[in-house]
Amino acid sequence: MTYIVRNARKEDAKELAILINHAGTSPRNRGLDIIGWEAAAIEDEDGFDYGASIVASEDDLFSYNNIRVLETDGKIAAMALCFEAFRRTPKQMEQISEHLRIFKELTNTIAGEFYLDSLAALPDYRGQGYGRIMLEDSIEKARMQGYPAVYLIAFTENVAGVSLYEKTGFEKVTIKASSGHPDLPYTGDVVLYRKDI
Repeated sequence: MTYIVRNARKEDAKELAILINHAGTSPRNRGLDIIGWEAAAIEDEDGFDYGASIVASEDDLFSYNNIRVLETDGKIAAMALCFEAFRRTPKQMEQISEHLRIFKELTNTIAGEFYLDSLAALPDYRGQGYGRIMLEDSIEKARMQGYPAVYLIAFTENVAGVSLYEKTGFEKVTIKASSGHPDLPYTGDVVLYRKDI
């Protein structure tokens, strides 16, 4: 297994948008991000083009500047998107799409903390340990930046993800019942996890 882990680059934006969306998919949905991107796209721009424009920006939380990738055979196979969580005001919360609100409610409780927003491997590269590598890379990034812990959110029904997080030492902090919104990847509880580092 030959691979490298590196900082994402601006020219990776379209591939990164696809991977970010993969982080929010399940057998019952097309992904959390593509829904919003398609709604915001203009004219003949597709949702992933719109998502790529966000990733290519310099200052958005979903910017390539906040993403690390795993590359194998010259192709991006996996990625991790991390940033410092922040508190949204009640007015800002009203503007959040209903299907995303549960995540923002949880991140509002960890303002100023290191947050792993998205961790994904492309389907052809799953089962090869790349998710664990990117998770460990994110933990190391948080440690190097002086954060005391790493936080992430997962649905209890995401069995593979939850297994990886718990084997890596993440512990449940808060559990919220899912809103049951049809665009969510799962219907079960949503859990905020923490790993002290």
